[in-house]
Amino acid sequence: MTEWEIKEHPDFFKDLNKLGTKELQIFSNKKAKIKENPERQKHLSGGENCYREPVTDNIRLVYWIEGNTVWLLTIGKHKEAYRAYLKRLYSLREKLNQ
Repeated sequence: MTEWEIKEHPDFFKDLNKLGTKELQIFSNKKAKIKENPERQKHLSGGENCYREPVTDNIRLVYWIEGNTVWLLTIGKHKEAYRAYLKRLYSLREKLNQ
């Protein structure tokens, strides 16, 4: 069984600051489930090994799997999260390949 490590994109904490207490609690529970099995959710088009996790009806968590590391890219309202994730994915890949 793979031991997953969870890391956050540098801008991820800005997203967390915008969430309410209820959303943060749900996120905490979802993060634990992701660590158990990150590949259980729907794969996103446009980004290799990118997945989305619904937090509420309108809040999405988007993450990227690289090896045994799960990178939390963005969390926020549906449209905003999907708009931001590709930028963050490419900036993170660039940073890691240096």
